[in-house]
Amino acid sequence: MMSTETTNSRSRAMRQYAGQGLKFALAGAVAVYLIRRGDIAWEPLRESIRQWQYSVPAFILLAMTPLWQFWRWQCLLRASGVRLPHREVFSYLMFSKFINMAFPGYLSGDILRGFFVSRRAAKNTEGQQEGKEYQAGGTSEVVTSILFDRLAGIYPLFALCMIGLIGTLRHPMQPRIMTPVGLLAAAGLLLPAVFVAVASRVPEPPGWLLRWSAALHLQNILASLHSAIHRFARNGKLLGKIIGISFLNQSFVLLSFVLFGFALETHVPVTSYLMLVPIGLMVTAIPISPAGLGVGQIAFLGLFHTVGASQGANLFTLYMATYVLINSAGAFLFPMTQSGTQISRRAILAEIRKN
Repeated sequence: MMSTETTNSRSRAMRQYAGQGLKFALAGAVAVYLIRRGDIAWEPLRESIRQWQYSVPAFILLAMTPLWQFWRWQCLLRASGVRLPHREVFSYLMFSKFINMAFPGYLSGDILRGFFVSRRAAKNTEGQQEGKEYQAGGTSEVVTSILFDRLAGIYPLFALCMIGLIGTLRHPMQPRIMTPVGLLAAAGLLLPAVFVAVASRVPEPPGWLLRWSAALHLQNILASLHSAIHRFARNGKLLGKIIGISFLNQSFVLLSFVLFGFALETHVPVTSYLMLVPIGLMVTAIPISPAGLGVGQIAFLGLFHTVGASQGANLFTLYMATYVLINSAGAFLFPMTQSGTQISRRAILAEIRKN
């Protein structure tokens, strides 16, 4: 007879697979609906690919964005005292991006990269003693680096959105659009800035939060996380560097959308891209469907309709196809890491024993 623990484990796995299946089914249904309605059309997509003077530079720009993301995360890891080879950190990042794309839910990929980096750093204390480029680091430092990496990646979107909103003042849009967009951008800029300012001045968590965490036996984890956040927040040079890298990264993404728009002959001002693309990307960040399929098309279709453009769904489709192609590399990079090699060895040994 199977144990209760095994039964519960299988039940959780079945629920997870059912949830993922529903998400894929929903994404596919929305995509089919948009295709039948003509919002996603093969002809303009095919013509845009032929416009290589726009589509090729857009692909190159998007292909470079993982490099900026790697640079940002590696800066945060090394500021935490976690030193791993560039190749390996990049492989973990790309694998997490592949997981996030294939299985909706940003936490899944982030948990995996946090787990692998924490384990690799902890196992290589002896490597550091031998003079290698390794250093042990705590799990809290790795988790904090991922949190800051996410925060820094999103922050420029609000700034670009605000710049685009200011740029549209010459040709004002409807107040029902500009008002919520302005409030969203202002809140997105202000709240993280307040969070970092408070974290830099407060070396310990508030008493009420410590008491609450103690009741859940999480006080040690909370104290470690807060200590790591405090160190990051006090490092102005590091914060400036990662925000600068993030602006560079998001600027490449935004420029790729502009180039795809040129390829689709979408005639809208660049300021409209500045305002609308960040909002669309925030919507697709909600883990509803793989790579934002369906959700992204609807979001960009509606957003670009506000400026009189009908190619919003096709615009996101071009971006999504490039995004999928680039992030799929993560599935091939991970086996080359030490963690991936160990997992592969275990799988091979298990297969040998089975036969």
